[in-house]
Amino acid sequence: MKNKYPRSLIFLVVAGLAMIALLASACGEAEDTTAVTAAVTETTAATDAADPASGGSGAEVKGLVDNPTTLTVEALEAMTVAEITADNPKLGPTAYRGVLLSELFATLGVQSAATAVTIAAGDGYMVEIPLADIEASTEAMLAIVDDGTLTVVIPGMEAKNWVKNVATIEFK
Repeated sequence: MKNKYPRSLIFLVVAGLAMIALLASACGEAEDTTAVTAAVTETTAATDAADPASGGSGAEVKGLVDNPTTLTVEALEAMTVAEITADNPKLGPTAYRGVLLSELFATLGVQSAATAVTIAAGDGYMVEIPLADIEASTEAMLAIVDDGTLTVVIPGMEAKNWVKNVATIEFK
């Protein structure tokens, strides 16, 4: 059954609502980042429900966080996006664009009991990294890839920790 709403219209609505949430935050009207995150998450969930073809893609965040959610490209774009050049263990210096993990962790409300993060890729690859090791890398980020997938970039860490096509992030 074909959806009666074109994907482009759904994307424009989501992008518009995300921009409103971002502007409200920047103007001081939404001092708590939780409100912005909730608005983006609700908008994304509504879009995925309206467009079955989207498959609900994104990275599910769960475990010891105050704000479990599914991170989509649209949700990340509504946050502060940074651009870095990092020394990829396999590719050398590479440009990345995404949200710094320090900001993302604050938005998610990582609980003080969390000591590790398990990151799983869409193909089943999984790695567990001590939270302190991730926090030690100031440029660590959840990067937005051109194909719409998400990649964990952690400068200074081995290639096995740079997870591509992130499907879940679990704080333990």
